[in-house]
Amino acid sequence: MKIRNFWAALALLALGTMSAAAQVGRIEGDVKKQGTGEPIPGAKVQIVREDIKGNYDVTADKKGHFLHAGVPYVGRYTLLVSAPEFAPYYASGIRPTGELIAIELAPGDGKVLTYDEVKKAAPAAAAGATAAAGGQAAKQPSQAEVKKQAEEYEKAKAAQEKQKADFEKMKTKFQEGVQLSQNKDYNGAITAFKEASAADPEQQAIWANLALALYNRGATQLNAGQRDPAKQDFVDSVGAADKALALVEPQLSDAAKGPEAKKSKAQYLKIKADANAVLAKRFSDAAAADAAFKDYQEAGNLTDDPGVKKTYTLKGAETLFDAGKSQEAITAYEAILQSDPENIEATYKLGLAYSGVEKYQEAANFLQRFVDKAPGTDPRVAEAKAVIDHLKVGNNITPQKVDTKGSRGAPRKKP
Repeated sequence: MKIRNFWAALALLALGTMSAAAQVGRIEGDVKKQGTGEPIPGAKVQIVREDIKGNYDVTADKKGHFLHAGVPYVGRYTLLVSAPEFAPYYASGIRPTGELIAIELAPGDGKVLTYDEVKKAAPAAAAGATAAAGGQAAKQPSQAEVKKQAEEYEKAKAAQEKQKADFEKMKTKFQEGVQLSQNKDYNGAITAFKEASAADPEQQAIWANLALALYNRGATQLNAGQRDPAKQDFVDSVGAADKALALVEPQLSDAAKGPEAKKSKAQYLKIKADANAVLAKRFSDAAAADAAFKDYQEAGNLTDDPGVKKTYTLKGAETLFDAGKSQEAITAYEAILQSDPENIEATYKLGLAYSGVEKYQEAANFLQRFVDKAPGTDPRVAEAKAVIDHLKVGNNITPQKVDTKGSRGAPRKKP
């Protein structure tokens, strides 16, 4: 199923399905400007059956192309073609053989012809118009052509019915999965989202919600001590998020869809980064720590909200720190302090990270800065003081003021 957008799918199905017929044909063609060959998008094409009452109207697409694949094959038809700022056109005696009809419109007043007006026109003029349309009236279809057209229609009809059924199943299962997730029934939600993705694998919202449900189930299992199934859920969460990201990526360059796609990509990156962060912190996966840091950074760059951007950059650095990648964490926290010197969270963690690589003077400097800047109610103040006191023992250090705007946030040492 090639519907990329959930709501685009709804619009497509609202057009309805073709009615069944024993033998049906196709009338198809292109409407262009006379003399230039440029398409005329939106041209109105009235297809009127001549022998009995029947109307099958269509509108040319943006390339000036029109198609009706469900007209009775036994009939003959008159085409009435009109468009704003062009003279009307008609062609009589058309048979639905499927051969392409080339129509050219001359500049005019945009008049819309009626079939009654055409019937009153001279037979010769009608014949001339038919000839201009490609001589369609002169051709008599063979039995083989009739059979082929009927088979093509039945095949197209069956494909359309399957598409509609798949869409309805996808929509039902997606909504079911959302409701189950809200009720914290993650097992049921995951099953529903997987069924929805099987019906239509090209819906990014399904993969994103599946990734989130897998993450939540993994967290629940991890808290219950079920490490192996939890780890698999986090791995699968990353995979589902990757599929959502692959689907949203082409929309970023679309002028109409770009802004919303940018927000969606940031959300998908955050889900993926959260799953990789758990794999890094709780399952000692160093590669997952690097991936989480990268995705948090990219998600932060995609958002225009300063608060959200700050949260994402801190999460990335925290993942490196908690995964035991102290030197990489130092680089990340220093980068944060370069642009936000008063960030007490980064100041505190940078002090601890320096301690992790045995740079005790730097550790004491940043921890003391944290103590000076943090509110007294912050429970980490007492912890930071205790660490400083511990570092003083046997290391001959004294906490100094820190120049967070200097190179790599290095401390400003006393002369």
